[in-house]
Amino acid sequence: MKKSKLIAIGGIIVSIIVIVALIVVNNRPYLQVSQVVSSPSQYNNRQIQVIGIAQGFSGGNFNLTENANSILIDMSGIPIPNDLDNGIKVVVTGIFNSSLVIAATQVLTQCS
Repeated sequence: MKKSKLIAIGGIIVSIIVIVALIVVNNRPYLQVSQVVSSPSQYNNRQIQVIGIAQGFSGGNFNLTENANSILIDMSGIPIPNDLDNGIKVVVTGIFNSSLVIAATQVLTQCS
């Protein structure tokens, strides 16, 4: 085989490895509220993405719930989505502390 073909094949393999590695590193699966509540120290001071139901929303902070489990979402300093309302499924990204509070950096609501 020619040297140029080997270099091309090697480049393709390296590119595929880099792409897969980037996908794995940037892929943060959504956590359930119950997962976070059951092991809060595991997530303390870490950025996480949690999915749950918005409850107690009246224009500011709210609780993210799943059955009897709940995490307070601190909305300080971020825009509130127009369609955020009680009873809808949302994904919250932010920094979690072991007092069961997430300082939200983003709140995504379900598509209508």
